[in-house]
Amino acid sequence: MAAARAAVAANPAWYHTIELAPGVLTPGQVDLRRTAERILPDDLAGRRALDVGTFDGFWAFELERRGAEVVAIDVDAIDAAEWPPLNRPQLERRAREWDIELGRGFRLAAEALGSGVRRVVCDVYDLSPEAIGGPVDFAFCGALMLHLRDPVRALERIHGALVPGGALLMLEPFSVAATLRFPRRPVGEFQPLAKEFNWWYPNLATLMAWPRAAGFAVVERKGLHRPKSVPQMRAWYAAIVARRGGPAA
Repeated sequence: MAAARAAVAANPAWYHTIELAPGVLTPGQVDLRRTAERILPDDLAGRRALDVGTFDGFWAFELERRGAEVVAIDVDAIDAAEWPPLNRPQLERRAREWDIELGRGFRLAAEALGSGVRRVVCDVYDLSPEAIGGPVDFAFCGALMLHLRDPVRALERIHGALVPGGALLMLEPFSVAATLRFPRRPVGEFQPLAKEFNWWYPNLATLMAWPRAAGFAVVERKGLHRPKSVPQMRAWYAAIVARRGGPAA
């Protein structure tokens, strides 16, 4: 218990809410625990899983808790994120002021939990089976596509890291207004001039179209979710399952 509390205190900037010990929670900006219960498979024993853009590792640890052998990828430093160029200087300055160190939260949480998840420094655009020690049966990607200049290219790389029949579960924010206005047409707002971190704010049709464009054979919506978060991050998310063609994993 004391070690878990020390781990919480050692990182000034937690993104995820993670229970490191009974009743000891990291003060994350978004609490995805109930969402994980609703969308992740109950049993991943015997499967190899990938967490894309792991940050503090919440989803990687949840996959591990369900029995998977898990590898998690992320870039090596916060300033390696694909921030819009216009906003990069101020974001880099803020990261220094807030003492944000990518990988610190993951390391502290993994130690507190006794986790065996392997974290690999790898940009999603460079993802391959070779980069992560072989293909995976299941991949998870959460709130990443809106921060990427080229979501389809990233999804192509995830597709290539899956075994035939393997599945990707995406949990991505979407524009409710654009979905109501264009329920079937893929549209999205281009946001680098208006938002600090975002490239895209898609409607639901776009979230479904991106994995199809990347080569996934089957794309299905799993549900809509609104996880507890700080006010500035409050949003509706869509859970989407996309499968690579071939025999089911």
